[in-house]
Amino acid sequence: MNDKNYYDILGVSEKATLEDITAAKNELAKKYHPDVNIRNGVDTTEQMQEILEAYNVLSDPDKRSEYDWNFTRRRPTMQTFDLHNMEETPDETDPAFVAYWKASNALYDIIQQSDALFKDKNYSDELTELSEEASQHVALLQSSAIPERYWYPDIMNWLLFTWFQHRNYTTSYLLTLYDEYAKENITTLDKLKLQKNSYLYQHSIKRLIKN
Repeated sequence: MNDKNYYDILGVSEKATLEDITAAKNELAKKYHPDVNIRNGVDTTEQMQEILEAYNVLSDPDKRSEYDWNFTRRRPTMQTFDLHNMEETPDETDPAFVAYWKASNALYDIIQQSDALFKDKNYSDELTELSEEASQHVALLQSSAIPERYWYPDIMNWLLFTWFQHRNYTTSYLLTLYDEYAKENITTLDKLKLQKNSYLYQHSIKRLIKN
């Protein structure tokens, strides 16, 4: 089921309420229940299992929250992250959050390029250009009051996904929500990996900016 989209299986949106999810499950169960279809020589056991598995996850707040987090990481092309080509429309509460996310993604791409170039001294000119470009994104992120430890893509994606669902949330509140989520839902091992990757990422940013 790793490649399945539970929302698509039930035919509901990612903002669906528990009532919507339950109603969708009940309607699909009428259509795909094996006892109904076996009479016609059709085995719908697999479809029914998918429906029940999707319902089991999406009807449980904790399971759904964890699924939404993993789902956004697996599906970077879904609407939430298809914002590179989206016109930014200011929001009175937090007008620049999409711009912050875009800056963090652009910065990550630059760091990926620079990390490879640092191994070869012949690319000093390219590194200088990347450094200048990165500085612009760093300046914007610093103005956002988002601490560097949150700039790592996995974290910024979670923040964007949550903001996308609740556009009235301020940046500071989003950070608080992420900290609470990480405390309750991310395993100790995954936290250590994330902290390590975030630290290395911050180190690469500082190295490039000083170049």
